[in-house]
Amino acid sequence: MRYLLLSLLLLGINYLYSAYSIDVSKEYARKVSELKKEKERSLILKAELERHVNYRTAKVYAESAGFGPIDWSRVRLVKVAR
Repeated sequence: MRYLLLSLLLLGINYLYSAYSIDVSKEYARKVSELKKEKERSLILKAELERHVNYRTAKVYAESAGFGPIDWSRVRLVKVAR
């Protein structure tokens, strides 16, 4: 009788753990699916941004705003004494 009750108790615990693990698995699958959708959305937005503001557009805008290329001969490194 004792072994029967112990086996029923273990079956009940196993059932509860199985239900919990299935619930966690479904939640994990839902989050992975949501992450995949967000990554796809991010890539689409990045491609759209790149299409609207690319290097040539940024260069033309910078030159029209008065920015010029860097003259590397005028750049000096400063060593900080400690």
